[in-house]
Amino acid sequence: MLVEALLSAWLSAQAPTQDCFILGEVSTAQDETTRLQATGCPITIRRTGKIITMTSSKWIVQVTIPEAPVSQKFLYQWGQSEATIGNRNVEVTYRPAGGG
Repeated sequence: MLVEALLSAWLSAQAPTQDCFILGEVSTAQDETTRLQATGCPITIRRTGKIITMTSSKWIVQVTIPEAPVSQKFLYQWGQSEATIGNRNVEVTYRPAGGG
């Protein structure tokens, strides 16, 4: 837990000086397109199954979409250890881009 907190703090320190938010709607339905936008940062967003992958030049952040019968609001602030999907907080995983 301490290591996760330290990594989260370090990731936040590495974020652009401007606040970076990723927001939109997500669904667990495979045929539904995920509609997410990044504001204030150059982030690439991709979806594979229930996994949303957000990539910057330095970090790869992943979030798993929880099961729900309808589309849900999605909000993530770059550098945080949790995203909000619907009315739940969901942990994110992150690692350096390029394996280093």
